[in-house]
Amino acid sequence: MKQTLKWIGIVLVSIVLLPLVAIFFIYKKATGKREYDPKVLDNLEEAAQDYVKKTAPLSDVDSRYKYIRLAEKALPAAKNIEVGEIENKKIDGPGGKISLRIYSPEADGPYPLMVYFHGGGFVTGSVQSTDGIARKLVQTTGYRVISVDYRLAPENPFPAAIEDAYATVAWVSKHLTSLRAKSKDIVVAGDSAGGNIAAVVAQLAKSKGTPNISKQILLYPPVDIFSRDASVLYPSMDEFAEGYVLTKESLDKYFKLYLSGAGDRKYDPLVAPIRHKDVSDLPAAFVATAEYDPLRDQGEAYAEKLKDAGVPVYAKRLEKVPHGFMSTPSAATDETYELISEFLQEKL
Repeated sequence: MKQTLKWIGIVLVSIVLLPLVAIFFIYKKATGKREYDPKVLDNLEEAAQDYVKKTAPLSDVDSRYKYIRLAEKALPAAKNIEVGEIENKKIDGPGGKISLRIYSPEADGPYPLMVYFHGGGFVTGSVQSTDGIARKLVQTTGYRVISVDYRLAPENPFPAAIEDAYATVAWVSKHLTSLRAKSKDIVVAGDSAGGNIAAVVAQLAKSKGTPNISKQILLYPPVDIFSRDASVLYPSMDEFAEGYVLTKESLDKYFKLYLSGAGDRKYDPLVAPIRHKDVSDLPAAFVATAEYDPLRDQGEAYAEKLKDAGVPVYAKRLEKVPHGFMSTPSAATDETYELISEFLQEKL
């Protein structure tokens, strides 16, 4: 009897406790060590303060990214943001299948189309992590949003993400009828690393002559090198190097992971779209930056470069928020969605 109870105990530990311990370990590694400088909180609006308090700095992202990815898979859908039909789909890409999540408005089509690229430093992030943003874009703009799960570094370093992104927009342009598109015009959009991808895809489409991208929405994008030496060009890299979750050190690590094996191409416009010599005739751009973001200055520099080249640009610096503010409901987030909706309605 004692032997039987012993084996029952072993089985229970194996089936119940060990998985729970594993889940707890993954959660702790994914969330990291939550610490913040109380002095920075006075600079931020209330929702941003809460975000900084509850989110660990990303300076150790090189040791945490695999756990962050696992945690992102368990994120619940933002079902409180109601939209119409949602379809998960796989298409052929240059490196295998590309997973898409297609969100439709509640109203009947045809619809204007937007292709959305998530953030995450090219290393983390997914259609699940930006489910709320995609839903809100559908709800506030009336667009059908195609969210893209592009390949991530370091397993798939540059240019894998760009290849998948361009392949997806090309696929969309060839399936306008089945997507119930209102026109052949396609808007590209993205936050953080996704903003970089959207900017690069807009440049590629111009150089190749296809697909027809009408507008680009870039939310706090890195558009130049974002390694440590970027601070020589962009003071915000040093000004907000610590204290606002995304740190100078984390950017340097993201950059190295993204360019693994391709460091000699760090000034390539496919990495740093601001380095493209000719940015004229690009699609009209909406560029949102965050006041307390190490990437702020380069996003604003790109907006200026586009303006100087004659591209219609609406640039807005959102005050009292850090990088990644779109993931947290706030006054700045609501304002950004309103501005995006207005930008999309304008005939430029």
